[in-house]
Amino acid sequence: MNTVISATQSDDVAWLKSQIGHYAAPIPSDSGLKPAIYNGNPSRSHLGVNHPVLASYLCPVSHLTEFKRDPAEYVLFYMVGGILMTANDFPTFLWSGNPPGHDYDDNAMTKGLFQGYLIERVSFSSVQPSVSHQLYV
Repeated sequence: MNTVISATQSDDVAWLKSQIGHYAAPIPSDSGLKPAIYNGNPSRSHLGVNHPVLASYLCPVSHLTEFKRDPAEYVLFYMVGGILMTANDFPTFLWSGNPPGHDYDDNAMTKGLFQGYLIERVSFSSVQPSVSHQLYV
C-alpha cells in the first residue's frame, strides 16, 4: 500500500518539475526563470543560492546592495560563512518589485513587505478550495 501511495504522489507532482520555473518567474506568461530550475538532473546542487536568480530572491534584504554589486562574489562569501541568513533579516522575495526587492527602501522598510509577487501566488493558490471540497459544498 505504501508503494502505491508513494507512486501516486510522485505522479501527481511530477508535472510540476518542468513548470516551477514559470511559477517563480516575475511574468510567467513570458517565460520561466533563466537558467531553468529543473534541468532534468535529479541533483539539487544548482538550486538555492547556487542558482543565479534564486540567490537574488533569497538574499537578505539588508545585503541586497552588496549582492547587486557582484552576485558571484556575494554567493562565494555566503558559502564560506561570511554572511548569515537569519530570521531577523528577511529575504528579498518578500518585498514587491520586479525583480523581488526592487521596491525595498531602507527608510521605509515595511513598505512593500509581504507584497512580493511570489508570496501573493503562494498565498492565493493555497486558499483555493480543493476539488473534493467543491464537490461537497
